[in-house]
Amino acid sequence: MTLQLNKNRVLAAMPFCLLFIAGIVDAIGFIHLKNGLFVSFMSGNTTHVAMLLSDHQYGQSINYIAVILLFVGGITVGEMIGLLQKKHYRWIVMTLVSMLLTVALVIDQIETPMVTNFVLAFAMGLQNIALRITIGKAMPLTFATAFLANTGRELAMLLLGQGDKWVFLKQISLWLSIFIGAIVGSNLMSVSLHYALVVPIVLCLIVAATLYWLRALTDDE
Repeated sequence: MTLQLNKNRVLAAMPFCLLFIAGIVDAIGFIHLKNGLFVSFMSGNTTHVAMLLSDHQYGQSINYIAVILLFVGGITVGEMIGLLQKKHYRWIVMTLVSMLLTVALVIDQIETPMVTNFVLAFAMGLQNIALRITIGKAMPLTFATAFLANTGRELAMLLLGQGDKWVFLKQISLWLSIFIGAIVGSNLMSVSLHYALVVPIVLCLIVAATLYWLRALTDDE
């Protein structure tokens, strides 16, 4: 019983860890290019590419479109892994994410910064599948707007005496996980990209190992 309870606690904490990692990587990718291109926040990229296209800056918009397509491609591959490897997909996905982040670390030494961000965008899309734990079946990894919208809704319910403070705290904590991750990523980038990427790589490996341990509990979803 104690072991089962501990597993449930770890499982409940997993989304916050994944969002924290996403915040770190998004900040790393943004600062690495210094041009406002995100590797996991596709809402911002969508708005930016629309403005570039409306301003006839077609050349610059190609990079944003490529990142969006690679992010979607990562999600597609993740979903395929989930369908084909139902009993093991979570830890497999996070292992692949750690490998892709390592590739980004290596490739940055031989390719342009944009290529590095392409790899990071694909990795962040792939990681979305791992969030199918306690949040919801299709919650995007860094959909910060959704977490804030849910926070506002739960706050309204609380003010009317109809809400649950724990649900409210969970929603705002999910947003804070991204926010704090971005702060950490920004500070890591003050040293170097290589130093910064080591942190999410290690975290992804820890998550992969944890999900492997939890697989018996989560495979039945």
